[in-house]
Amino acid sequence: MTRRTKSIPFNPEKSYSAANENHLRQVESLNRIFLAVDATGYTSETLELLKDDIVLLTAGYGIAPRSVVLLAAILERSDSNCGIDKEDLARYLGCSSIEFIGCSANLNELQKKGLVRSTNGPHKTFRVTPEAYKALETDSEFVPPKTVGLTPAELFNCFRNCFSRYRSGSLDDDDLIDELDTLVSDNDHLLFCRKSLESPLYKKCDENERRVFYYMCHRYVSHGEISVDIDTLSHFADGMIVSLSMLRDCLKAGSTDLQHSGLVEFVNDEGVADTEALTLSDGVTATFFEGVEIARPEKETHSDLVSATSITAKELFYNESEAEQISRLAGLLDEKNYSGIRARLAETGMRKGFGILFYGAPGTGKTASAFELARQTGRDIFVVDMSKLRSKWVGDSEKNVKGLFNIYRRLCRKNERAPILLFNEADAIFMKRFENVEASVDQMNNTLQNIILQEMENLDGILIATTNLVGNLDPAFERRFLYKVEFHKPGVAARAKIWKSMIKSLSDADAEALAVRYDFAGGNIENVARKSSVEYVLSGRKPSVESLSTFCEEETYAKTERKRIGF
Repeated sequence: MTRRTKSIPFNPEKSYSAANENHLRQVESLNRIFLAVDATGYTSETLELLKDDIVLLTAGYGIAPRSVVLLAAILERSDSNCGIDKEDLARYLGCSSIEFIGCSANLNELQKKGLVRSTNGPHKTFRVTPEAYKALETDSEFVPPKTVGLTPAELFNCFRNCFSRYRSGSLDDDDLIDELDTLVSDNDHLLFCRKSLESPLYKKCDENERRVFYYMCHRYVSHGEISVDIDTLSHFADGMIVSLSMLRDCLKAGSTDLQHSGLVEFVNDEGVADTEALTLSDGVTATFFEGVEIARPEKETHSDLVSATSITAKELFYNESEAEQISRLAGLLDEKNYSGIRARLAETGMRKGFGILFYGAPGTGKTASAFELARQTGRDIFVVDMSKLRSKWVGDSEKNVKGLFNIYRRLCRKNERAPILLFNEADAIFMKRFENVEASVDQMNNTLQNIILQEMENLDGILIATTNLVGNLDPAFERRFLYKVEFHKPGVAARAKIWKSMIKSLSDADAEALAVRYDFAGGNIENVARKSSVEYVLSGRKPSVESLSTFCEEETYAKTERKRIGF
């Protein structure tokens, strides 16, 4: 090699002497190697001077002498932001970049031993692995990561590690598939590896498709996700934009050998293929993963999904008829009963979904009851935002409604307990269908009703709809609701309890007097209670029966007869 002169990158007048208790033999040897080679280059004279240090490390790590010399330089720069690249390593050895090509085998050796990792990208750099660094810190024997004789759990831990390093940029596309292929071939005692090696995965599929398959298997085992969207999978091409686009197009067209071989397929949504996502085939999930512990699917979240644990408990008071029906629903939705009832319905060939209608006057507790049922039974509640369903664009409203039910199905699949799908003020979208339609808006409304009716027919979950205007609902919805609960205004006894629960300072006699005098729903009583709380903050006066009566009179404005303006 052609030796270059290179200045020592530190002040030679300084000195450093490690304390005896910090005596680290491997570190000291690597430090001596780095300083000597950095000062004089990679020469036979330098190697002779460093013979004892090199023998110690070659025996300990099982690597070639030149690999030890490279390890010293990589360790020196491992704490920097960028590591060390091949050009700097060549300068360190005192050779040209062309001459350094001969060191490629040594870099590969360091990586295969688990001592060094490289970063991805056009400017590859090298760093010492955390495992090797820890062994140096403790001056202990370096134990390479186990890659042979693995258990199923260890195999997929290695898969997880490979994909994590790939995402962080420490593995490029070629290195990723090389490590995955090696793991599989070196552990053919495992059923998963044997099945993979015997399948078309290695007989027909290219490296891009194998990356896709192994990533899907990793997501299934580690996260319980059996399907992955194609845009995510297309990034496992060889990195070039053209290749990414080609893989995406081939996957969406179903034209890859991976799909032709039956290893993966499009997600099936109610009998319709979703060409935006792939899933492992039933044949793979049934035969490849024997003895492999599959993680529970991660709970899916959504901006309109209210967690059961976030719902504040609310004491509700019902008339006797409503109380009995609500109690029955609470028993039905209790998970112990719910799963058993669904199994029984499935055995008899009946539909397993539950449609529930809460109807009655405003302020009678319909929405509050839906949330309280969700809280009591530990179910999240998916609140439908009506404003997001309707669109001025032709066809978008229909897509929005279909998308809503698709989201709900996914939530039911991925969450431990099926959430409640809540249509509040459902008459806004469950309205009567129009006859002899001519206007496009009427036609759209009819289409929406038909979609919802079909979705309710196939419902495999829990739907609660509330309405103040039950007469506005299309009659076709009636049989889709298995349970129909009418909420009446509370009787005197129930109203008295509501007054007491809302305003703790009221005596039983005053609460009963207000209940008798004002025929209010619970929502009206809550309005009066809130107004009295505001008044207390402003004036410091606790609510009296007189002040409450004043607020009650103000609350009854809607009941006063109004003259109709007309001609």
